[in-house]
Amino acid sequence: MMNQQISHVNKKNGSILILALWTLTLLSMFAVYIGMRIQQRAILLSRLEDRSQLHYLAEAGVKKALAALKNDLRAHNRQYTAYGKFYRHNNPEIFKAIEIGQGVVNVRYAQASSSMEERFGFIDEESKINLNTADKNDLKRLLGSVIDKDARRVQDLVDAIVDWREAVQHQTQGFYSDGYYQQLAHPYTSKKSNFEIIDELLLVQGVTQDIFDKLQPFVTIYGDGKININSASREVLRAIGMENSLIDKLFSVRRGQDGLEATVDDYVFQKTFDIASEMSSFVKLEPEEIKMIDIINEQGKIKADSIVYLIQSEATLKHKSGSIKISCVYHARENLIEYWREKY
Repeated sequence: MMNQQISHVNKKNGSILILALWTLTLLSMFAVYIGMRIQQRAILLSRLEDRSQLHYLAEAGVKKALAALKNDLRAHNRQYTAYGKFYRHNNPEIFKAIEIGQGVVNVRYAQASSSMEERFGFIDEESKINLNTADKNDLKRLLGSVIDKDARRVQDLVDAIVDWREAVQHQTQGFYSDGYYQQLAHPYTSKKSNFEIIDELLLVQGVTQDIFDKLQPFVTIYGDGKININSASREVLRAIGMENSLIDKLFSVRRGQDGLEATVDDYVFQKTFDIASEMSSFVKLEPEEIKMIDIINEQGKIKADSIVYLIQSEATLKHKSGSIKISCVYHARENLIEYWREKY
């Protein structure tokens, strides 16, 4: 009888022990779960806080660039000067590695040229070909220079771009866009109106990501369509009808004695109708080169200043990974931000 009672007590104690162990296990699992949830939330909150800091840091870079531009325009009565060109487009002292609190901001861009060198400052949007105003010949020369030497492929791309932006259907021989867009997996029609953002170019027939990446540094949708002769790249000048020999002479005058672009000794043209005569003071121009400048001038393709700029501000936090890049297009005359994009 005694043994039975002892056995019963042992079983009861064993059950209590097992129950206690299960309870302890469940509580431990619950504690781990709660701990993981708290840790996840802490990580999420930390990331949100980091992202918020990055946003304000990059925004500060944009504001610094806007303040610098406004100060320069005010100081030089809104004229495009040699110092202003350097100050805006090639100024690491002002725009490189700006330390703000726990972050670092860089206002920089890749120079629109074959070398795509990095510069600190912001981009003159009116040094580019305007997709909304450029004629077929300008587009054809630009695409042939930076995209492809295949004349047929280039012509198809030009026709597709013009067809996208213009209300009248262009039925160039062998080119019909409507059928192409309607047969896509997610069909749409060509816009028949101006490009509103540069990324819209990716919707155009034949424009791949690779083509877009190559073309983007040389094209814009902002401004009046005239090219700033003081800042345009070789590729853009060639697109509006200049020959390489004339571009070489233009650059030799424009870059000043040091032979470098966007430095304080640059020569800046103030009036487009004086370009040929001013260049002749430094280099010998052939009659056909003078005629070339006159034709481009008469066609209304060039000017001597800019009012639209692209500012790209990138922020990072010290000792942390991740960054944010804000791209902002600013119209100086209207004091208007025309475009704003944030990319993490």
